Amino acid sequence: MHRAHRPFLLSVAHTAALATASLLLLSGCKFGGMSGSGTESTNTNGGTDGTGNTGGTTGGGGLGTTVKTPPPSGNAVIATPSVDGTISVAVGSNQTISVSFTSDDGHAVTGFAISDTTLPEGWSGPDAFTCTSAGSGNDCVLNLTYAPSAAESGTLTLNYIYVDSAGIRQTPGGSLSIPYVATAFNNVVASISPTGQINTRVGTGSQSVLVTFTTDDGDVATGLTITSDLNALPANWSSPAPALSCDIVSSGSGCQLLLNYAPQIAADGKLTLAFSYLDNAGVARSGAFNIPYSTTSSSGVVATVSPTGQINAVQSGGGQAVTITFNTDDGNTATGLHVYSNLAALPAGWSSASTRFNCGSVGTGNGCQLRLNYAPAALTSGTFTLNYLYDDQGGVFKTGSVNVAYAATTDNNVAGLTSPSGQINAIVGTGSQPVSVTFTTDDGRPATALQVTSNLSALPAGWSSPQTPFTCSGVDTGSDCQLSLAYAPAAAASGTMQLTYSYKNNAGTPKTSAVNIAYRATTDNNVVGTPGSASLAVLTGSSTPVDIVFTTDDGNPAVDFVVTAGLDVLPADWSSNASALTCATVSSGTSCAVTLTYAPIAAATGTVTIGFQYTNNSGIAKTGTATVAYTAGP
Repeated sequence: MHRAHRPFLLSVAHTAALATASLLLLSGCKFGGMSGSGTESTNTNGGTDGTGNTGGTTGGGGLGTTVKTPPPSGNAVIATPSVDGTISVAVGSNQTISVSFTSDDGHAVTGFAISDTTLPEGWSGPDAFTCTSAGSGNDCVLNLTYAPSAAESGTLTLNYIYVDSAGIRQTPGGSLSIPYVATAFNNVVASISPTGQINTRVGTGSQSVLVTFTTDDGDVATGLTITSDLNALPANWSSPAPALSCDIVSSGSGCQLLLNYAPQIAADGKLTLAFSYLDNAGVARSGAFNIPYSTTSSSGVVATVSPTGQINAVQSGGGQAVTITFNTDDGNTATGLHVYSNLAALPAGWSSASTRFNCGSVGTGNGCQLRLNYAPAALTSGTFTLNYLYDDQGGVFKTGSVNVAYAATTDNNVAGLTSPSGQINAIVGTGSQPVSVTFTTDDGRPATALQVTSNLSALPAGWSSPQTPFTCSGVDTGSDCQLSLAYAPAAAASGTMQLTYSYKNNAGTPKTSAVNIAYRATTDNNVVGTPGSASLAVLTGSSTPVDIVFTTDDGNPAVDFVVTAGLDVLPADWSSNASALTCATVSSGTSCAVTLTYAPIAAATGTVTIGFQYTNNSGIAKTGTATVAYTAGP
């Protein structure tokens, strides 16, 4: 198992002695019968008895039947990985995962081996794995290594076999599934608008600067924080927010910093701000960006966009009104303002009330405003530029521009996908059933601030979670946001567990939802046939009814019961009220029964055997027999 796609090898030589012992346990024994003529009957353990005894009474000449003794029930093996939930490893690195195999009752099993398993790409381990015994300690531990070379996800499945404490070989014995994901490193980059040097005249107004943080590959980074002090910016610079942190960073405009440059004295320089974040592999990283700036000596017209920052609108959600106000930076009047960008050719989703925009004069206030509307029909984002020209107070022809960043968001939803899907079934006393809930968005676009609001410390009986509480800063696609659960029922039960959660969707709207998990705990029960008398002794010439009632040994239901042998060919002098018997359900009571009648005309001894099959409470197909020993004499 040193490299991927190499199968585990099964070693069974050390189980030969136990297997032989098991065969001896299951072999039939012959008993003598009472003297006189007998009837030949089938030995359910592998043949037809010859002359022998029935019930331990010596004699000769009679034909007896051996009855199969049900094997004792043994213990089970529990597989416990060293890492709970999904194994997450960055491409180029590796992680070792240990799996401990123990018995559920502390008694040792033998002949343990991994069987029929091929390791996925990136996984490695020993060529073969066997354990002489596995009990309650750490004497049976498998070490595996996951070293991915590319971003991927999947599930590693380990199947195993063993001989339980009752000497019964369990094939299959059990299975363990380990979900895994490989992530690639990504970077957060800062885009600055307007681009280039920021120029503003001393004492005549301010210039808004918008910094948008995205990842270079579109995958999610988390926990971005501006580490520079926004309260200690260079002279003339300010920020409306004292700090900036973003739970999630990917594409679009979900993470933005707004700055203002309003010089009161002449200055030139470069503003540098640093930030930190966790990349999509969970590794702490840092970055920085620079904004060059300078003051100008002449007045000008500046354009202010409202709402400030990036314009966000919900796809097919009715639209977002946008106003661009033109003012002079010194309060003096400019004239002849004209937007010469083509207002009839704005990006998709954008519209203007008119295709031409002019203002005869521009000063302060809101006397010169261009009104736009953003109503996206598709999920797009970008930045467009509006160019304008005017004459300043001195009659000098000048130009200017304003950048409008925008993005379409979605009113998306977070859904919880349960694995295994459908109803979660577990057998009482056989260990823990792993269950996971993966949270993803229904359109692949990110949502944020997911939190399971149900109390994970107060789940229904048998349920538990190692993740209390459970939160995800970002949710999109994949298995990065996954809740691990375990179901280990102590008694038969059924129900539906509801887990509620809250989040903010791609449009920043708070939402709530829930995932419902149906579950059922069953018992590995058996159907038994109870004869009307443990041993029947009658006189020749009499007639005796015998009721055989079929019930389960724990009162929980079994289904699809069918008598497969015995009723069609009964011994001499025996008869039945039915030639066949089927029962849709078997539990307690007398609803599933058959009546036999014994009316001997001559002395005889023997055993009536009724064979049957059914499906037990855990959905396992089983067989059994019911017997009545009898004698008849004068």
